[in-house]
Amino acid sequence: MLDLVFGLNTRLGRLQFFLATIVLAVVTAAICFAVAMSVLRDITPANVRPADLLKSWGMIAAIAFFALATVTLYSMRFRDIGWDPVCVVPAWIALMILDYVVATRFPAYAIGQDHTGTIVGGIANLVLTLALLFWPSGDDHA
Repeated sequence: MLDLVFGLNTRLGRLQFFLATIVLAVVTAAICFAVAMSVLRDITPANVRPADLLKSWGMIAAIAFFALATVTLYSMRFRDIGWDPVCVVPAWIALMILDYVVATRFPAYAIGQDHTGTIVGGIANLVLTLALLFWPSGDDHA
């Protein structure tokens, strides 16, 4: 049971990954909504700014939970495909950081004026997401 919760050497098939991602998105949205409602209870609606929500400990905990759960799901799916998540996940994160740096340092390469990513980062995310959703399981999957 702990293997499934923490993703320790657990494999996740395509359908399970898709359904787990949907469940995680719904749970995260519910948690963020609950935290936002608790923060808004103390602030008048006319004075609400997004920065007020992001400064609350509840929202910081929700962001940390969502990030940890997402990386765990991705690692489980990468392991099922047969790729080593210890190499793939940090490489993906490094690519997104590099994409952010390029887009902020050279705004002409950004997707748009308000975006902090380039078309290369967007295509890389699309390809890796499609691989997670549609790539078949590895041969040694039991």
